[in-house]
Amino acid sequence: MKIQRYDLIQIIKNDFILYGKIHLILLILIILSASLVIITVYETRLLITQEEELILQKKKKNNEWRNLIIEKNSLSNHSTQKK
Repeated sequence: MKIQRYDLIQIIKNDFILYGKIHLILLILIILSASLVIITVYETRLLITQEEELILQKKKKNNEWRNLIIEKNSLSNHSTQKK
C-alpha cells in the first residue's frame, strides 16, 4: 500500500482560482482603498504645513509693511517739522 501525496500548494491555488475570485478582487480593492487613504492623508498634512508656512509669511509681510508705513510717516513728519 503506497501513501498518496498531495501537492497542497497546487490544491490551494486551484481552489482559490475556482472559488476565490470575488475574495481576491475584494482583497485587491481593500488594499487599493487603504493605500489611497494613506496617500490622501499624507498630501493633506503637506498642504496644512504649507498653509501654516504661508500664514507665517503673511504675518511677517504685514509686520514689515506696518513698519514701513510707520517709518514713512515718521520721516514725513520729521521733514515737515524742519520747514
